[in-house]
Amino acid sequence: MKELLQELTGNTLVLGSFFFKDNENLFSFSEQYTIPESRIKRIALVLTQTMDALGGIDFDRFLLEGEERRISIFSCNGGYCGIVFKKSVSFRNIEDIYQTLISKASAPGIKEKAPRKEIKKEAVKVKEKPPRPVEKKEEKIAPASIFDQISGILNEYLGDFSETIYENQMSDLVIKPESCTTTKAKKLCFSLQKASAMLIGPSQAKEMVGKLLSLIKE
Repeated sequence: MKELLQELTGNTLVLGSFFFKDNENLFSFSEQYTIPESRIKRIALVLTQTMDALGGIDFDRFLLEGEERRISIFSCNGGYCGIVFKKSVSFRNIEDIYQTLISKASAPGIKEKAPRKEIKKEAVKVKEKPPRPVEKKEEKIAPASIFDQISGILNEYLGDFSETIYENQMSDLVIKPESCTTTKAKKLCFSLQKASAMLIGPSQAKEMVGKLLSLIKE
């Protein structure tokens, strides 16, 4: 109920609100309007005595009119709730606020869900399978005879420059004809293409490397 009173007081049309039931006295007022707690208790006492004096007369609410303020008092949750307004607040606005409060006050409470029991999970050790050994493929050795053929094709395109370019690339790639793999032989062909392109142009160099690669069989 205290939260509802605080919510009510947050409304700009409301100056304050209070609730009392038996020995329970709750109140919430805006900065514009405050009432001492002792006065709230006196109001509660007088109102309770008035209700007792009326006997069996039932009522939902009634409105007190003053020179500057209006107080709407109504039965709520077995007690009495009062809302203080400026006198300029219309009855329509008072009715709207009353209906909103009644609907919230009578709404069933939301039961908190019981905390979920934590299920302990036991760690299961999984045996890791040893990694499979990577099989290394044996690289194929290129026939030593292809190097004479490479030198011959190179001479067709480069003439006198062929020998120098051939020896330089063989030296840079550290190639020995008797133990050269097919992969390294291909690398030699592309290196010769790159070195020759400056002399014979990219088109001729591309044609030449096509012939060189045709010599190498996987």
